[in-house]
Amino acid sequence: MKTTFNRRTALLALASLALCGTVHAQKKEKEQPKVGFLRLINSVGQGTGNTKLTIDGEDMFPKGYKLGQRTGGIGLPAGSKKITVSKEGVVEGTTTLSVEDGETMNMVAFAERVPAKDDKPEHFEIKLMLLKQRDVEKGYRLTVLSVSEQLETLFEVKREGAKEKAPNSVKRLMTTSIDLGSHAGDVGVFLRDQPESLAFFRPDSPGNYVVVFYDDPEGKVKALFFYDPKFVIAG
Repeated sequence: MKTTFNRRTALLALASLALCGTVHAQKKEKEQPKVGFLRLINSVGQGTGNTKLTIDGEDMFPKGYKLGQRTGGIGLPAGSKKITVSKEGVVEGTTTLSVEDGETMNMVAFAERVPAKDDKPEHFEIKLMLLKQRDVEKGYRLTVLSVSEQLETLFEVKREGAKEKAPNSVKRLMTTSIDLGSHAGDVGVFLRDQPESLAFFRPDSPGNYVVVFYDDPEGKVKALFFYDPKFVIAG
């Protein structure tokens, strides 16, 4: 009788331990932090020095980012964040955005000219543009975005194997999407009638390849490039 009681006690203890372990594992799983990502694309050509990025009052990189530089995905706890981008000689730009768990948000920072008004002289202010995302179509795609002061930028795309450059254009603060087909190959992006490419890359994975046109301090159109597995549009 005593032996049976001991066996039952031992079985109950094992069951209790197993239940506690399951509850602990479930609790641990539930407590996993939710993290999203933010990528900054620095196109602020006006002002002096590097561009600074502050999130909820914390400077992400004290040295700042050079013109035409982009960050990797900066990991942030999911939730509402106050984003500030600043540069000496330019009015800073601020926005509040919601960081979603597991998502990467692309934010383009650029300077916009503000005409003189009343007692305020002409100046530049930093604007922040978020690129909306959706799942990329199959194959390879090129998205061209312009934050240049030009109302429309004429450009050409030269793909590997093509005899001629394909003419295209993009309006200011808008995107132009180009299907690159179903296989990789060298791609060059040129301003219309200019021999040197502003961006040159070889897609090595299906997805979206993004080229951003911006102005340098002399007002010349330049370009930076990054890859995103999702399709992006101006938002």
